[in-house]
Amino acid sequence: MPIKPIDLQTLFVQLGQVGKQQAAEKDGASLHASLHSDQVARMENEAAKAVQRPKDDQTTPQSVKEHGGSGSGGSGSEKQREEEHADEDDVETISDPALGGHIDITG
Repeated sequence: MPIKPIDLQTLFVQLGQVGKQQAAEKDGASLHASLHSDQVARMENEAAKAVQRPKDDQTTPQSVKEHGGSGSGGSGSEKQREEEHADEDDVETISDPALGGHIDITG
């Protein structure tokens, strides 16, 4: 289909509007990309500043066990050591509650 001179006249009148529309579409895509990248950068900065909880139980810090006394030794600290070793070994040990309760000093 050939272009006639009358068609060219109508196209030349609207040529300015078409050029502005094409420029707006081209700039709109780059503007959208820059706004999106700014938003992603802002979200990353907020995430970096925020304190987040660990996702699994293995990464949580272990609680600190208090060992009473100044290290002078005593039955309390020995019991704690025995309990710690029992916890670490995970072996069932049987202890007599009356053991050490009666001391024979008659000789």
